[in-house]
Amino acid sequence: MSELRLRATIATVHRDPQWWLKCLGYGAAAATGLGLPLAAGFVMESLDNTRRGYPTPLPPWGDPWLRSLTGLFCLLIDFAFFVLPLLLGGMGVFCASIVLVIASPTGSATVNVALGVILTLVGLVIAALFIAGASPAGRLIFAREGKIEDAISLAALRLTTSGPGRGAFLRARLASLPAYIPATAAAAVTFGLARTSFPGQMIAIAVGIWLTLAALVYAHLIVVQLYVAAERMAH
Repeated sequence: MSELRLRATIATVHRDPQWWLKCLGYGAAAATGLGLPLAAGFVMESLDNTRRGYPTPLPPWGDPWLRSLTGLFCLLIDFAFFVLPLLLGGMGVFCASIVLVIASPTGSATVNVALGVILTLVGLVIAALFIAGASPAGRLIFAREGKIEDAISLAALRLTTSGPGRGAFLRARLASLPAYIPATAAAAVTFGLARTSFPGQMIAIAVGIWLTLAALVYAHLIVVQLYVAAERMAH
């Protein structure tokens, strides 16, 4: 069970003396937008190395094209479990708002309540997918089988919510939550900077976005360690 402790996974990441430099570097790449696949591919390579028994050091600076190609598949997994539900929910809100306005043109309070309920349901679905660890599970399947169609299917949810590994994956997700605190704090500070006006604001916001994404890369590296450990416990 010690493998599912956050402190142990952080120590594993920190054994690479360049961990902070790699997080900052791939965070900068992600901040450009076009470099998102590169950052995702770096995390995916760390997952694959960990599954093979080499969790440290972190993947070296390597071929950006191959790493970006791998990262595109990882982003597709994230899209399937997070972005797609948001898009479907947005479409549902849009369609429902039209129907409600036509059905009750003077009942604005009813429309607002109904839309609030729909938005709440969408939020609960996203939260449930996050707690279930659908995206990390999809990446585990992709690393194990190399089939993107299986990684974005319900097999990812079955991996973490059923069978003997259910408890291990839940503990892995709960243990990973503090790893997102630095990214959340950086994002909150950046949002606060965007709401004020001061000299050099755009530079400060750009730095905030960079640090937020670097912290998110760091969090995902920790998640990798926890979910690989949970996968081992499940078998």
